[in-house]
Amino acid sequence: MDWLYQVLESVGYRHPLHPPWVHLPIGMVMGAVLFQLLAILKRASYYETTARHCIALALIALPVAVIAGLLDWHRFYAGAWLFPVKIKMILAGVLLGALIGCLTVPRLTPYRSRSLMLLYGVPLLLAAAIGYYGGELVYANPRRTGGVQMANQPAGEQLFRTHCGSCHPEGGNTLKPALPLRGAPQLTDERLFVEYLRHPKARDGATTLMPAFSKDLLPDGEALQIRRYVIEVLRPQS
Repeated sequence: MDWLYQVLESVGYRHPLHPPWVHLPIGMVMGAVLFQLLAILKRASYYETTARHCIALALIALPVAVIAGLLDWHRFYAGAWLFPVKIKMILAGVLLGALIGCLTVPRLTPYRSRSLMLLYGVPLLLAAAIGYYGGELVYANPRRTGGVQMANQPAGEQLFRTHCGSCHPEGGNTLKPALPLRGAPQLTDERLFVEYLRHPKARDGATTLMPAFSKDLLPDGEALQIRRYVIEVLRPQS
């Protein structure tokens, strides 16, 4: 799948694919609730029809968003089974079933506009939960340690959260807890740290679960800001 991201990087797009695509089903679910509310308030059936069309579009867009999420998961998180990832996958499956139900249940049983409002509210709640855990995945919340104010390192903090926070919350290591980032020997030298990001290898030369960060994705200057943030904010002070 690397060729896809390389092509995108070559035209200046260096971001994950999932965020823009996931807005489609989420937006359509929100639209369904809003149009169904208008149908109740205005007593107009055409708003109800539009709400149903929104649900149909959400169902069409959801698989695309899921595929984009899977690609990003392998690209940026090396397929690591992080807790937010597991929850998002479960909720996506439930959301798929809820959308199918929203289209089939009204055809099978008599219904009223208010009942449809409640029915459409289920996908909306699921979409909100998926968005919450997506935020948990992207924006890790490292603690302030060593008496250093994180406000002094805004750029490094944001870069760390974007590129490292999910697998290394608070400078730890969700995949290998015994090898926390905050104690990594690669932090001792700037050149060594950058080189490791470009070509992550285990001590025996084997491939690691950590994805490689190209210079286009993470320039040297930004990589060094991350190193400084880990050293000055996350690493325990001796």
